[in-house]
Amino acid sequence: MQNLRILWVDDEVENLKPFIIFLQEKGHKVTTVTNGQDAIDAVLNQQFDLILLDEMMPGMDGLTTLEEIKQINASISVIMVTKSEEEGLMEDAIAGQIADYLIKPINPNQIIMAIKKIFQADEIKKNKVGEDYAKFSTRLNRKIATNPDWKEWKDIYQEICRWDIKIDDINNDTMAQMHFLEKLNCNNEFSNYITAAYRNWLNSDRRPDLSFDIISRYVIPTIEKTHNPVYFIVLDCMRLDQYFSIEPFLNELFDIDLNLYYSILPTATPYSRNSIFSGLLPIDIARNFPEYWVESSDLDNSRNRNEHQLLDAHMKDLGYGLEQSKYVKIFNPEEGNFVLRKIESWKFEKLVVLVFNFLDLLAHHRSKSQVLKETIPDEHALRAFTRHWFAHSTFYDTLKEIRKQNATVILTTDHGSIRVNRASQIVGNKEITSSVRYKQGKNLSSIEKHTLHMKEPQEFGLPAQSIVDNYVLAKDDYYFVYPNSFHKYMKQYSGTFQHGGISMEEMILPLAVCHPKA
Repeated sequence: MQNLRILWVDDEVENLKPFIIFLQEKGHKVTTVTNGQDAIDAVLNQQFDLILLDEMMPGMDGLTTLEEIKQINASISVIMVTKSEEEGLMEDAIAGQIADYLIKPINPNQIIMAIKKIFQADEIKKNKVGEDYAKFSTRLNRKIATNPDWKEWKDIYQEICRWDIKIDDINNDTMAQMHFLEKLNCNNEFSNYITAAYRNWLNSDRRPDLSFDIISRYVIPTIEKTHNPVYFIVLDCMRLDQYFSIEPFLNELFDIDLNLYYSILPTATPYSRNSIFSGLLPIDIARNFPEYWVESSDLDNSRNRNEHQLLDAHMKDLGYGLEQSKYVKIFNPEEGNFVLRKIESWKFEKLVVLVFNFLDLLAHHRSKSQVLKETIPDEHALRAFTRHWFAHSTFYDTLKEIRKQNATVILTTDHGSIRVNRASQIVGNKEITSSVRYKQGKNLSSIEKHTLHMKEPQEFGLPAQSIVDNYVLAKDDYYFVYPNSFHKYMKQYSGTFQHGGISMEEMILPLAVCHPKA
């Protein structure tokens, strides 16, 4: 701990000599004064790191002195010393920005501990977090070695994301790099697990909740339990760690039951979000609703224009009509303001479906914008950006208005995204899709170790245009680059956030059932 310049303000300063000597022996320089006005003069004329301030003094009391000192130097640390434990006093002191307070009679160890809390808090926190992370890492590697199933992978990823938030708080580059390597290893194991298990999930009841289960297993049961509106909100392309970054705001409004589910493959909007609303796999959407499953180079727009119709059909199959319902997509602030204005008129609706596209648009635009790349260089920045956006968004204001209706919110997403770092070559014909994390087309050839090659798409619940049509999905943090422009596109897409492939970030997704607080 550094040698500090300490000002001690107390009208009974002669009784403090043992404490002053103790602090001086620790290497600190201690100046004493007996009243508030002298304290103010001292702060005006000298530099201090810390002030020990008696709360009860004749003339100008401690709180008044504190207020004057803070006007001179708002950043100076102050420890209030008081005989009183009144709650009101402590509230006044905290509002006056004290760093800590001590109750008389005090002892030397109390003073040292208070000083350590102020001046070594970051170091102490980092040391404690480092110890906890070492235990987590050992436990994590032990779990990975036991071939975890889908339930255990949910627990593993949730704990990883909780650590994302903790490491953000302490801003430790070394620990962040360690955590990055742990996630890299986990994603490798997870991708291999999904490659082996996913096809079997589609023909088994012993599987996680998947995209097509969301309406039947979460939305319908919630509607049946309440007479108030249910808001089903899809925040497109929201990772679990991004959810955790906004969760404190949600906790102010709702009691939250957090669930995790798995996106279907590919983890891309035309597949995963249509599956949510239809309750079907893509192969069944193409078969039952061919007019909605169109082939286009602009898949994100062309295949997601009929979500409301797919939801209507799905609800009818489940025995529910949607006469009292609304469905709105929000792409920009103007549409967000429209929703905010209309919320009051929806209080008698049975179901309101809102799809917010901001995070997905952010990921797409970041790939093309140098400014956004510099603003959001990594996952830590992505979480911070998400939190900042949410706190100032019409979406947050909308949730506040929904809370006033005593309504339930089911907040989820259709897929996540991953920051891609490694290029992998792929070869195909001219009709191959342009996405970076998955490809659909004919005569596809890729590096086996980096991909899941779906040579029989129907076995994975996917439609094929022809007998030779197939899909290739990137695993881990790989992204696809054509060999004839390898270096150009490797540089263009390296470090961008993409989706469509196989990773924990893209597949294991939050689904928060938010009940209004009593």
